[in-house]
Order: sequence, then structure tokens, then C-alpha cells
Amino acid sequence: MFSILKAKEKVAILNTELQNKCKNLSLELGFHAEFKNRPNVSIYENMKNPQIILCLNLGTQCVSSIACKITKSTRSMEISSKTHESHEGKKYNTLMRAVILLVASSIEYNVAKSAIKTSKSKSRGKNKTKKAMGKTKKTVNKIISRSINPISTLLLVKYFNAHNDDFEEYLEENEIDKRKLTLEEVKEFQQEVDTEDMTSSEELAFMENNDSYGEPLLLTVKLTDADTMKTIKDTFDSTLTKVVCP
Repeated sequence: MFSILKAKEKVAILNTELQNKCKNLSLELGFHAEFKNRPNVSIYENMKNPQIILCLNLGTQCVSSIACKITKSTRSMEISSKTHESHEGKKYNTLMRAVILLVASSIEYNVAKSAIKTSKSKSRGKNKTKKAMGKTKKTVNKIISRSINPISTLLLVKYFNAHNDDFEEYLEENEIDKRKLTLEEVKEFQQEVDTEDMTSSEELAFMENNDSYGEPLLLTVKLTDADTMKTIKDTFDSTLTKVVCP
């Protein structure tokens, strides 16, 4: 089981900043079970068994969301985003990614640990060993996102300092500064199928039915890197000024 109490506290602080700009919008973090049967929730359906959902609510409607799936063994969390079609182009997706990246390291969970203890037998003078079981608390320390198109890649790399070894090599070989990365430069690396005139639902259906769409680019954001976290907070602050209020 996961504890999201500390993460919720951070969400509440960011929510205050959001509502200073847009009174009708609010952030909500909770477990998937709280959202899956709720009406008017836009959640990315292709992620299997998400555990945690971050919602951007407009009244009772979750108009934009981040679905999260945590892998305890690697201390990583995979995220997938979805914004309702009628609310696309309002900077909600970028804002929500910034929020989940800022609070993810506060999500806690327990893992089993074992320790070998050696003691000396008083009666026989021999050493005895036994395994002591217990639990230790861990937190998420990296975010994984599968970028399906160059626009998503540009967003994650330029504004959230996401990494991919092959892409990093491409940037180095071409002497490209991440902070000045352009969409055309990303397209040179990542093939794109033109889905510009499709809605989100049509694009998702296209991806499911067309093997030629291309493999998603696996990008990682390291939450233990101070410069990365500063970049993410700067992205949240700058995006907040551009968010379109309902």
C-alpha cells in the first residue's frame, strides 16, 4: 500500500497557487479506486492498473489527469496524461506534469527487508544465525514517461529535463542545448506520424491499430537531481502564468 498524505500536502500548496490564478480549477490527488467509477473523469485508459491519479477539476469534472503506476523494486513511477478534448490547448497538460513531478518523491511505501543476525549459543558455544524480518520505508525517485510523439518529447526534455541515453547522444553529437531545443530538432530524431487533425480519442485509436506509428521514446526524470527539480518548479511557475482559466 502507498501513503500519499505528504504528497497531498504538497498538492494543497500548489493548489493554492493555482486558485490564486483560476478560482474555478482545483487539484486533487487520490487512489485510482476513488476515480475509476466517478463520472466526468478524463483518464488515460491504456495504462494497466494505475494506482494513483492526479486530477485537475473544473467543478465536478476532472478535465485533465495524470495516471500513475509505481514499480517498487526500481523506485520508479510511470505516468500517462490525458486532457479532455474540449480543454486542450489551455496549458493544463504541462501544468499537471509539473505538479506530479513536484510531489512524486513524497509518495511513500513499505518494502520488506531481512537481516542476518548471528548469536552465540551459551550451552554449546556455537554461533547461531537467524533471519530477522522487517519493513523499510521507500519513496519514488524517478519518473518514467513513454513519449509517443515529438511534441511530448520536446515538452519533457526541454521543460522537465527528461533523459534518454540515445537522445542525449544525439543532442551531444549535434551540439544542441536542451534549453533551446526546437520541435524540428526533435523530429530529426523521432519519427512522427501526422495526427494534427485528430482528436485525442482518434489519435489513441490510430496508435492502437497502426504498428507503423512508431515505438514510444522512454524518457526518465530523476527526482533526486536538484537542478532538475528547480527546472520543474520554474516550469510550473511559468506555465501557471499562461494557463487559460475557464
